[in-house]
Amino acid sequence: MTRRRVRGWRCAATGAAFGAALLANVPAMAQNIGSFRDAGKGAVDYRQIVAEARQDCGSLGGLVPTVEGTRLTVLRADTVPATPSVPAFCRVVGLLDPEVLIEVALPLRWNGRVYMRGNGGYAGERIDAPNRVALRDEALRQGFVAVQTNTGHDAVAQPLGSFAQNNMAKLVDYSFRAIHLTTQAAKDLSAAFYGSKPARAYFDGCSTGGRQGLMSAQRYPNDFDGIAAGAPVLDFTGTMYDYVSYAPAVSKANFTGEQLAQLGRTIVAHCDAADGLKDGLISDPRRCEFNPRADLPRCPATQGGVCFSDAQIAALQEFHGGMQHRGRTVFPAWPWGSEAPDASGVSGWAEWIVSLPPAAPPPGSPTASVAQALPPGETRQSAYAQSFLRYFADQPASKTDADWRTFNLDEGYRRSSFIGQMLDARSPDLLAFKAHGGKMVTYHGWADPALNPMMSIGYYEDAQRATPQLVDTYRLFMVPGMQHCGGGNAPNVLDPVTTVIDWVEGNRPPASMVAVQQKPDGSVQRSRPVCPYPQEARYQGGDPDQAASFACR
Repeated sequence: MTRRRVRGWRCAATGAAFGAALLANVPAMAQNIGSFRDAGKGAVDYRQIVAEARQDCGSLGGLVPTVEGTRLTVLRADTVPATPSVPAFCRVVGLLDPEVLIEVALPLRWNGRVYMRGNGGYAGERIDAPNRVALRDEALRQGFVAVQTNTGHDAVAQPLGSFAQNNMAKLVDYSFRAIHLTTQAAKDLSAAFYGSKPARAYFDGCSTGGRQGLMSAQRYPNDFDGIAAGAPVLDFTGTMYDYVSYAPAVSKANFTGEQLAQLGRTIVAHCDAADGLKDGLISDPRRCEFNPRADLPRCPATQGGVCFSDAQIAALQEFHGGMQHRGRTVFPAWPWGSEAPDASGVSGWAEWIVSLPPAAPPPGSPTASVAQALPPGETRQSAYAQSFLRYFADQPASKTDADWRTFNLDEGYRRSSFIGQMLDARSPDLLAFKAHGGKMVTYHGWADPALNPMMSIGYYEDAQRATPQLVDTYRLFMVPGMQHCGGGNAPNVLDPVTTVIDWVEGNRPPASMVAVQQKPDGSVQRSRPVCPYPQEARYQGGDPDQAASFACR
């Protein structure tokens, strides 16, 4: 299989300290931390209380025994007393057959809405993981019924994709069933607890959570009124095969952290001013004409300093080429810029593409359990791809000895497959979601080192052709300099949840979102409007660190 470069592709505000900790410590974060940051500032004040509990929390198990014919076993239902930071709520932990663990947190005083947050990676997160508790509590503070699921397996007991070995039920739950049934359980429990059905339901997720959001709009268009879907791994199968296609070359290149940081800085410096403003951001990397053979110092360096070997140059070209299979482009070329270092100087490729461990979170950090542990010597991309090859690619069979280092892509690549039909969220037909009145906002960082941002652009363009007046129901926002769901040395904290609620309930289509870059103490370092694709923020004059100095054009 060969690769070539292609230019296009078809296909919580949880408090300043908590937000800063998330940005500083978790490069593999699968949720933007800005959800609810703009609460009370939009067209709709969704914090207003409209109902109170009418049933005893402990009785809910008997009131909702099944969900769409699936048994719901309530493991516990307890009233959690109010604290200075979280209102009193009824916490229901239940099991939807066969093994879908759910948590539904119902505030005693309710804003009439359900809020569900998505998962990351291969899911299986513990519902009491500190970061997920923090996200739940932030939603409760706003008055929402807060909902989550592990999608049917536990990632500690069954790491990465191993849960799917000889277990079709868990694979189906991970693909789409768990999100749907958990949503319905939350609606049924809300109706029983408050005596009235939720007026609205919202979904918020990034990465795998972004895929879950798109999948909901495609398969279950009536589940949610509004969806905030960040960096969706919508072509899951294509992404995994793409990882495999360049992983051997990148692995053998032996990049160092110093080389990657310098590489990222060089790319940004080379392409920064293409948008008319030199500000450390590449507004649209598709305009970045970077040639590693001509634009990087070659080894041996004649005057000292960082240099790059022939193998490293070749690996960069391999990574930034479009994947082909039998003469046809089957996955888009990665844009330049994901190599750029974040505010701490660590390249976006660290951990994701090159085995450079990130800085460890401080003991007791609320983010310590966000990312799933990696096997020794694997990057996050190679570990995910390995798990896919072993447990997903040949469903309903498993090949537990499959190895990305020796996998034959020419023979093994399958574009149309059983797993793709089940797991990928690539259907461009959003007519049913639009007929429901649903609204969806997708955002994707242009410097994402985990998921190719061209995937989101390709899907949006496909959906435009399949869904008339798509702009009335779905808008895409590309975020310059942002890494995976956040991070990067750029304005990277935004609030798509308030944006989509304003669109659904306030009839205010989003003309832009404001992203901010936070200092370690949580204060704002700079702000920038993020524009609906294909628009971008153009500098109009004034302070370049202020969003007011830009306009979407």
